[in-house]
Amino acid sequence: MMKNLKDAIVIGLAVGIFGNAAAVAVDWPQWGGNTLGRNMFAPGATGLPDKVEPGDFKQGTEDVDLSTAKNVKWAAKLGTQSYGNTTVSNGRIFIGTNNDSMRDPKHPGDRSILLCLDEKSGDFLWQLVIPKLKSGKVNDWESLGLLSSPTVVDNRLYVVSSRCEVLCVDVAGLSNGNDGPYKDEAVYVHLDTGKPPAKLGPKDGDIIWRYDMMDELGVFPHNASNCSIIVVGDMVYACTSNGQDWTHSNVPSPLSPSFIALDAKTGELKGEDDAGIGPNIFHGQWSSPSYGVVNGQGQLFFGGGDGICYAFNPKPVYDEDEDLDFLRKVWWFDANPPEYKKDEDGKAIKYPAAEGPSEINATPVF
Repeated sequence: MMKNLKDAIVIGLAVGIFGNAAAVAVDWPQWGGNTLGRNMFAPGATGLPDKVEPGDFKQGTEDVDLSTAKNVKWAAKLGTQSYGNTTVSNGRIFIGTNNDSMRDPKHPGDRSILLCLDEKSGDFLWQLVIPKLKSGKVNDWESLGLLSSPTVVDNRLYVVSSRCEVLCVDVAGLSNGNDGPYKDEAVYVHLDTGKPPAKLGPKDGDIIWRYDMMDELGVFPHNASNCSIIVVGDMVYACTSNGQDWTHSNVPSPLSPSFIALDAKTGELKGEDDAGIGPNIFHGQWSSPSYGVVNGQGQLFFGGGDGICYAFNPKPVYDEDEDLDFLRKVWWFDANPPEYKKDEDGKAIKYPAAEGPSEINATPVF
């Protein structure tokens, strides 16, 4: 247990402001930094430390003795599992974790947490509590917490929740009131728990709009939902996390989309991919998209659960026959070579054999 706690605290240290270093303060508002191509580049960053020592615990406590740390200004305790990456915007740090280091006694038990901290001090500002799906680990594995890295644009934050939702959240939480149009946060934090609406305060999260991909699209996330959203103009683009069921041999929703576009202001569905990935999903889908301009044409790059890297046109096109708006494929590349699909005798190699095919979980970088 102590190892888990130390790991969580180390993560908190790593996202803090470095002391004794002439680092240039640059926001990191999304997974991949400041460019839509996700190239992890921090322009103008100089004087960064080449080493961070997390320090030791104060004897008999779970607090870090900063006098034993190096190049660390503050430490913040997270949950016991934190898989997403931090984002930094306008003095606030956002990160996903679980609820094993409970900050509010009115929210006990296994929950996913979107945590907001003060960039300068590490102080707790607010949290959005996300209840677990009642279907259990088949869709929402216990104690994983919030996997996605938040994306911040101005005063709005976009994130895929562990409930397979795309959420638009106020970066200030409820400290500046309940902005709406979504006003049911008190009900939301107790979904699937059987509890009455919660009493919320300024240190709780404020949802602006909510798009439930399971309800709206019929998708079936395998064990977990994850995608670090990308925002291009007035559109939000996200992976739906559609995948196989617990048998690892069946895709319950093969016709559901794998990649969608939503209106950034309203959460309205604007388009879905035309790739038909569903029937060919090996396991699950957890990739995050990127964006670039090629010969004057914008393209969205997405790693599919079928092992194919796709480029989509970001502008949805209406299909009269299907009565749907589609994100059209521009090109695609199968990342599984032939020898990963069949052995020397021509026999198919089944997933998840080590020598066999794989989905793409990584983020394409432009």
